[in-house]
Amino acid sequence: MSLSCEVVTAEGELVTANANRNVDLFWGLRGGGGNFGIVTSFLYRTHPVSTVLGGVIAYAREQAAAMLRYYRNFMPAAPDELTAYAGLMSMPDGTPAVGVMVCYCGDLTEGERVLKPLRAFGLPIYDAIRPVPFPIMQKLVDEMSPDGTHNYWRSTFIRGLSDQVINLIIEHGNRMESRLSRIVIQFFGGAAGRVGSEETAFAQRQAEYNVGIETQWTDAAESEKHIRWTRALSDALKPYSSNGYLVNFLGDEAQELVRAAFGNN
Repeated sequence: MSLSCEVVTAEGELVTANANRNVDLFWGLRGGGGNFGIVTSFLYRTHPVSTVLGGVIAYAREQAAAMLRYYRNFMPAAPDELTAYAGLMSMPDGTPAVGVMVCYCGDLTEGERVLKPLRAFGLPIYDAIRPVPFPIMQKLVDEMSPDGTHNYWRSTFIRGLSDQVINLIIEHGNRMESRLSRIVIQFFGGAAGRVGSEETAFAQRQAEYNVGIETQWTDAAESEKHIRWTRALSDALKPYSSNGYLVNFLGDEAQELVRAAFGNN
């Protein structure tokens, strides 16, 4: 949690921004992206975390509909200590799969109890959930995003992870042509949803799910078809969108979508 920032503004002035000084700037820095200056130092409150229960569990793609519905029903009651993202991806050998990446930051014995129902679903083809040092957990997705790849990403918050949305994601996911690409479903409930929409520049606090289309490929000659696939899924999700967006995923979108990422903020 950020408590204070030292900022070099566009005018070249070094200022302090916190709850008492340059309050508007402090508000904007928390979720407003790199629009206000260069932050040269932070003062922030940390939480003691050493070893977490984390990793990925994966199932055959044929189980995708049942897995995503199970994830939808599991997450609303999950404790704040658990972060879990579901999605469609490929195994290292290219086998299509559906999986969940989890990180439980709390008592490991309690974490095993919390994750037991999730791990008991179906017959996994891969289960690498185990106690790991937190820095290792932080680097887990690095392997999924190797250097030198081409990327084209889209995302949208959706009004709910309905059966129609699940079926649509699977339909398009089964047409994915790069084993490096993935569709990620992120649950934004819990502690993040209990922060008021106006408390920071990031306004999308009441949306439950973000669908990220993270397209990656290695051959520049294939760019057109991968970008076309990304846009097709993005367009198909529009009827279910809450018209909220994560700034992290924005690229060549129209100005109105950039503004929508901040809502009324």
